[in-house]
Amino acid sequence: MKVAWLHDQGNADGTKGGAELTMDEFRAAAPDGVEFTDLDKAEVVVVGNCVTLDLCPWRLAEKRVIRYHHDLARHEPADVREWMNAHAEHVFTSPLHRDRYGIDGALIPPAIDLDRYKPTRQTRRNTERGGACTIASWQNPGKGGSTLWEWCQNNDADLHCYGPGPFVPTGPGIRLHDTLEPAQVAQTLHEYETFVFLPTAPEPFGRCVVEAWAAGLDLVVNSLVGARYWIEEKPEALRTASADFWGLVYGG
Repeated sequence: MKVAWLHDQGNADGTKGGAELTMDEFRAAAPDGVEFTDLDKAEVVVVGNCVTLDLCPWRLAEKRVIRYHHDLARHEPADVREWMNAHAEHVFTSPLHRDRYGIDGALIPPAIDLDRYKPTRQTRRNTERGGACTIASWQNPGKGGSTLWEWCQNNDADLHCYGPGPFVPTGPGIRLHDTLEPAQVAQTLHEYETFVFLPTAPEPFGRCVVEAWAAGLDLVVNSLVGARYWIEEKPEALRTASADFWGLVYGG
């Protein structure tokens, strides 16, 4: 099967958000028989994120197009969104995500290597946990960064904040730290007891919420976090996401 793989490569500052990490993991899990190629030669086109892609809908005609949604696609060109809505096969990260977008589609959570975040026996023995943290790519105000100081006040606690972006949390009780490399996330999570993420706009999934859950932290999240569905209702699907995604690709 010849597959064209289209998605954004990361933020302007060189960092990668959850969307880019997910697409990298899905691609790395491709089964034997998948040949990645350019758009013109592809039989199947996987579109992971249309925010900055220079994509003309006419180039997708006569091809099977699978669109894995990461957000609500508020910033993509109108012609791209209209064509995708009408012609692509849609995959969403949670029921909340699908409902807010407003069209039908499959549900498959992002691919995350949960074992990477599970504390080892040595970590549990030698690491003393305490306090609360939050980790996100703070690229928009809907992440809720500007309101987290209220959680600090209500709980008489500090909140250690990690992640890049123009909307990082601010206010009393917020303790800012350097941005973490992906390889540092698990070790950092193991230092804390509680993970706080309280977006003010729908968060279709919330990758760091699942990473914190896998790392054994207590979660403080609200109903705007789509990942809650998988954690509370279908945690096993978080382990089979890559296989489920490629099963959909081959099954169409």
